[in-house]
Amino acid sequence: MTPRKKVSVLTALLAASTFALAACGGDDEPDRKGSDPASTEATTEASTETTTDAPTDAGTETTEAAPAGDVAAPGTALAFGQPAVVPFSSGDASGTVSVTVTGITKGAAADLAPLKLGDRAKGFVPYYIKLDVTGVSGSAELSSYSINESIEGTLPDGTEAQNISIIGTFAPCDGESFPSGFADGQTFSTCVPYLAQESSSVSSARFAPNDGPYSSFDGKPVVWK
Repeated sequence: MTPRKKVSVLTALLAASTFALAACGGDDEPDRKGSDPASTEATTEASTETTTDAPTDAGTETTEAAPAGDVAAPGTALAFGQPAVVPFSSGDASGTVSVTVTGITKGAAADLAPLKLGDRAKGFVPYYIKLDVTGVSGSAELSSYSINESIEGTLPDGTEAQNISIIGTFAPCDGESFPSGFADGQTFSTCVPYLAQESSSVSSARFAPNDGPYSSFDGKPVVWK
């Protein structure tokens, strides 16, 4: 399995309480990548790390074989704004959701300044993948989990762009987890940041969990472009 590189950013919070974002994910949810809590000091620090997409224990997102019916077939290609109904699992929770990538917005290199990445961000531009998620079935089980790390940004050649895993807040692209009390029929919006070289772009997004029929390694993701 090919390792996936990512930039891991620790953003300090001034508040007494902290929360972690998994790939810009939301509240105090279990994180399938095992992110550390953010610092409460009034400073910001960043580090780079190499991660693999091997699943972990608690909080590991897995997607079983796609059920029949209205669920999107692996490899489905959609335009921005079109929904895909997909099974989603994380930890002991599982359900079916409708995911709509509404668009990808290009940011500015200056957006990365608060993250203090230094030379590691040199030549990179951030892109923000925006999506809406609606509960279809089993939604109550998904509360406080994050779907953000199942969303990948891709370059024009189809390879994955540089992922940013943020712990803390990132105003240009704040991620959200499934809200507390989430129910079938409810919708929330979230944002997933990626980086591309100035000479390239993040031109598409895909639903690509680590495992299962939609995996980008041994399956076929659902793609929006």
